[in-house]
Amino acid sequence: MFIYKNTKISYSDSGKGNVVLLLHGFLEDATMWKNAILHLEKRYRVIAVDLLGHGKSECYGYVHTMEDQADMLFALIADLRLRKVSLIGHSMGGYVALAFAELYPDHIRSLILLNSSAQPDSEERKINRDRAIEVVKKNSPAFVRMATQNLFNSEAHQLFPKQIEALTQQALQTPVQGIIAALEGMKIRIDREALLHFSPYPKLMIASESDTIIPLEDVKNQTEGTEVTLEIIPGGHVSTIEQESKVLLIIRNFLKKNG
Repeated sequence: MFIYKNTKISYSDSGKGNVVLLLHGFLEDATMWKNAILHLEKRYRVIAVDLLGHGKSECYGYVHTMEDQADMLFALIADLRLRKVSLIGHSMGGYVALAFAELYPDHIRSLILLNSSAQPDSEERKINRDRAIEVVKKNSPAFVRMATQNLFNSEAHQLFPKQIEALTQQALQTPVQGIIAALEGMKIRIDREALLHFSPYPKLMIASESDTIIPLEDVKNQTEGTEVTLEIIPGGHVSTIEQESKVLLIIRNFLKKNG
């Protein structure tokens, strides 16, 4: 446990070697990385953090901007006396990773965005975030169940019912303030596509063919004309469930060269 501005932050720390920092997505927590940790800790020092308002980490404010999350991460790695890290972020965790990369570029060894985007919310998406916030205020469990179920298509529901239910149960533990603060923070995040073009460290984006949250075409457009490595895999948004072995292999191979 780490204390950041009187706020408890939960994280795990295992293995030895170059540091890999794992960042989960919205309504997830660090436990989503349990199998990734088992694979990576044999070769790296692996730190998995519960972001503000998620998992066992407390809420810091009424809005958790991506920059707030990044500042918290910087305070953590400073406390641990770490110099450079390889950042891996799923979905919202990718937004946080990009904010960290912009604010603290000297501390990045490599960057992996998993089912994530460097683009800001569209106007339509911002409206949908506001609608979601109203639903959360009235019935948070109903919102969480709907949100997690909508991450998967019918085929995935048939193939991974236990994993999806486990994800749902974990998401239901997210406090109302944490959900709203994250929605507000994602809604106002800025465009960071320039980092994909001009940052000097190795970058990888993993995109799923049937991702309804971060469409594949959007990711293709963002990586065009950059030196970002793009890996396209089957399945939907939560690739750590639908394509876990494939994702871990891609990450491992990338880190061997760049981590």
